[in-house]
Amino acid sequence: MEDTIIYLIRHAETVDENGIRNTNEDSQLINEKEILSVEGEEQSKKLSENVELKDIDIIWSSSYTRAKATAKYIANVNNLPINLDNNLCERKLGNLKELGEFMKYKSTRDPSQEQLLDRKFKTSDGESAEDTKERMTKFFDKILKDYEGKKIAIVSHRRFNQVLLIKLV
Repeated sequence: MEDTIIYLIRHAETVDENGIRNTNEDSQLINEKEILSVEGEEQSKKLSENVELKDIDIIWSSSYTRAKATAKYIANVNNLPINLDNNLCERKLGNLKELGEFMKYKSTRDPSQEQLLDRKFKTSDGESAEDTKERMTKFFDKILKDYEGKKIAIVSHRRFNQVLLIKLV
């Protein structure tokens, strides 16, 4: 049996924008449409030239614009379509007012980090860290079952350095 190889790839750098993102439905939509910077486009192109990302069998991406824009270079080099899945999207932090109440007595000012410490907290229209973990686990369980023995590139939003290799034997 061949090894299953998964390359987890964080999207490239985006254009700097002012304002709060990912805290209510309007800013969630803005966050989903954020584009790559010129530097990010160059990073993506250079990434696609990585020898390890040649001969990929399938490419998956979050539906966010910046992830698709990163994946397009890898797809082009490998002559493959990009498969999209919303399970790869960022965690939705949710309602600004509720999030503000949650953050009122917190020592940090980073709602994303605070919600990771309280894994079950979520706003009425947001997701908890546990909700996000559950949807991502479902995605990876399906990928591992459907593409056993394949080389898989997954472009998403996790905070790791450019490319993380997972080899399953």
